[in-house]
Amino acid sequence: MTRKRRAERLRALAAHVLTAPVLLEGDAEQLLTVMRTGARSAGIPETDHASSTQPARVVVLAIQRDARRSSLVKAASMLRELDDHIAPDAVRIVVVQSRRTKLAPPKLQRLVAAEVLFHVALALSNVIPGQKERTLRQRVGLATLDAAGFRILRFG
Repeated sequence: MTRKRRAERLRALAAHVLTAPVLLEGDAEQLLTVMRTGARSAGIPETDHASSTQPARVVVLAIQRDARRSSLVKAASMLRELDDHIAPDAVRIVVVQSRRTKLAPPKLQRLVAAEVLFHVALALSNVIPGQKERTLRQRVGLATLDAAGFRILRFG
């Protein structure tokens, strides 16, 4: 995909998704801080469940992996708690961070953001046509995130 087509696709994605603020929640405080800072610097309106005024169209949960409980169950219960603040057609993405992970390197932060955008684009493929498969660069980035202890899941 050329840079021009990719930029057009990202602009269309942003225009569709950013009609409401992105809801950032979870219990992985360090990851949430990095994600909020990145959203502010990119000009993406973000909110949390306490200050949301309209239902979010994109929800990103950052959760800390717990050895005693399934991350999937934890994510599903957190999403159920936030149901009043989420639009029915919202894209729900969960970033699971293991205890051994430190989100220090900026390159790792960019990889998390790129993977979240990829999942949003896949979820909205009926609205915004685009690629359905990962490029080699995206596959390498996903493998890097996996080795660093991150899992990214999409719920809808």
